[in-house]
Amino acid sequence: MYGYVRPEKGELKVKEYQRYRGVYCGLCHHLRHRYGPICRLLVNYDFTFLAMLLAGEEEEIICSKRCPVHPLRKYPCLSSCSELDVAADETVILAWWKLRDGVRDERFFKSLLYRAACLIFYRAYKKAAGRRPDFAAETQAQMERLNHLEDAKSPSLDETADAFASILRAAGECGTGERSRILGELLYHLGRIVYLLDAADDLAQDEKNGGYNPLCYRFHLENGKLSQQDEAALRLTLQCSHNSISAAWALLEPSPYSEIISNIIYVGLPAVTQAVFAGTWRHPKRERSKL
Repeated sequence: MYGYVRPEKGELKVKEYQRYRGVYCGLCHHLRHRYGPICRLLVNYDFTFLAMLLAGEEEEIICSKRCPVHPLRKYPCLSSCSELDVAADETVILAWWKLRDGVRDERFFKSLLYRAACLIFYRAYKKAAGRRPDFAAETQAQMERLNHLEDAKSPSLDETADAFASILRAAGECGTGERSRILGELLYHLGRIVYLLDAADDLAQDEKNGGYNPLCYRFHLENGKLSQQDEAALRLTLQCSHNSISAAWALLEPSPYSEIISNIIYVGLPAVTQAVFAGTWRHPKRERSKL
């Protein structure tokens, strides 16, 4: 997955960090329980955030379980709950469609790896899609829409980002009423930020390899980089979405994870954004063992 939606660990209290780790490990165990050990590879920061966001006002039960990465000691782990069920199901669905996208976008030999991964996760995807048919249908529709925009070499940041943002908005539509609408708005703009940050992060590589990137068609690049004026324009549209996230978050009721979510929104996201533009961003796969 992307991994941009993460807390600034140094700004969390110890108990908050342990609670965050409990949700992350809980998602990992849920993926194993619902879809098999191989699906643990799909655990990510983005859907850990979703699980916390969907949580109600009641304190969740934390137990201790062993981690396959650190088998010698037990770690706090969120026990079974509906929010983790949702996050696990939607993690599998989106991950499978991203693998399909890799088959489409990569060159022949590398695409073989994506094809193999699609086969490995296909049964899990079908099971997850059966549990979350609405999210699976919306993900498929928006990924196909995104493919059409890529084929047309669309220079529109709004259209391309809207396709991915609509997927994340659907991830939060697990009910009806005002809370579902607010969650959808928050996740929509979060998805918009994630898509544009990923485009900025991959800009030099996409220009070199000829891969589609809306920033390549929207702006004029200088040695694989945005000009100061273009970077300022991109930062502005990211800030507008961040403001919308903040406004939506202010409307939601407090939960046991409010401090962690606030850290992610007000500290983590800005820090990741700055790191991407500075070229110092490190993908979470390299840091997972440190969590």
